[in-house]
Amino acid sequence: MTSRPDQKRRQLLLRSGGALSGLAAGLSPVWHGAESASLLLQTAHASNAGSESATNTSNVRSSGTSSGKAKPRIYMVTWTGKGEVEKGFVDFWQTQKPSAEFIWADAALKPARLAEIKADIERVQPDLVYTWGTQATQAMTGSIDAPDNLIGKRIPLVFAVVADPVAAKITRALVNQDRLIAGVSHVAPLDAQILAMSQYRPIKGVGIIYDPTAANSVANVQAWQAAGARNRFPVVTAAFPVGDNKKLLPASEEINLELVNKVAQTNVNWLYFGPDTFLRTQHVALANAAAQRGLLTFAAVDSMLTSNAPMLMGLVSNFYQIGQFAAFKSQQMLMGEKQVAIEPLQRFSLVIKLATARQLATYPPMGLIDKAEFR
Repeated sequence: MTSRPDQKRRQLLLRSGGALSGLAAGLSPVWHGAESASLLLQTAHASNAGSESATNTSNVRSSGTSSGKAKPRIYMVTWTGKGEVEKGFVDFWQTQKPSAEFIWADAALKPARLAEIKADIERVQPDLVYTWGTQATQAMTGSIDAPDNLIGKRIPLVFAVVADPVAAKITRALVNQDRLIAGVSHVAPLDAQILAMSQYRPIKGVGIIYDPTAANSVANVQAWQAAGARNRFPVVTAAFPVGDNKKLLPASEEINLELVNKVAQTNVNWLYFGPDTFLRTQHVALANAAAQRGLLTFAAVDSMLTSNAPMLMGLVSNFYQIGQFAAFKSQQMLMGEKQVAIEPLQRFSLVIKLATARQLATYPPMGLIDKAEFR
């Protein structure tokens, strides 16, 4: 017999015209039809196929959400300011009865600010905490080795845009965890990304520029190195330089060119732009340098495809829908649901930027024409 949380989730995902109808229908266009596209969708769907997280909610304070008598207070913690994810999150709650009250705090890319925000959460005692990104989430929840005694234990937390919460030690597993943590990851499965790239052009090698101080970025590089070994293509890495204080050096044109040149001088034909916050601040300059050297570029995050960077393609989630899905999960937790998943969206969009394809004289194969969204 289908459980109540599963029934609610299915209704939310399938209703047409509702806040999350795009999750069921998929972004338009989405990968479908051909055998290779079917494999891609199967790979992406596999991330959602497991059982949802078994979360103990016995210590959650009553917010009145289930009875409809009071608005829950949600403390919103962002790392780089409000964006499409937060817009989706708030828009979802504005359609609910009761809606929610929001307390906003932005770290502005400053780790020290996160400690101040955490102290304020302890003072305010909200009904739920929302976090954007790996660093903000880690700062609020602590690690699996030193978990916070309040957030994730007595106050539930829902995150968005965390690429790999297990590698980041936010949680031990995506299922059967014993903390009040749920969330929505934003990155397509690696095998699906590799398939998309290889269908555009065969992979001779992949270059990756990354932040060595960010746990999720290091984990992503390690996953690519393992995938390269399995699929027999080289993975060449170039890390942003770190100073004696173990912090990243300030970005500069000289550093960016040096990193791209390191990759371009090897036998790689793709430069991969992963889920890396610092990389995102430099992606326009890096993509321009890559295009000048004839490298094909692939983005794992939609914001790198909506900018003016000459990015070639990507397999991405829609950030607004991520926010909507995270808000739904927050509602589940506030209503006392015991099974709340950590998972990505169920569909991903294959995006190709035609201007970049023309610049590189590298046009998409016919097999991708009816599967891609062209920008």
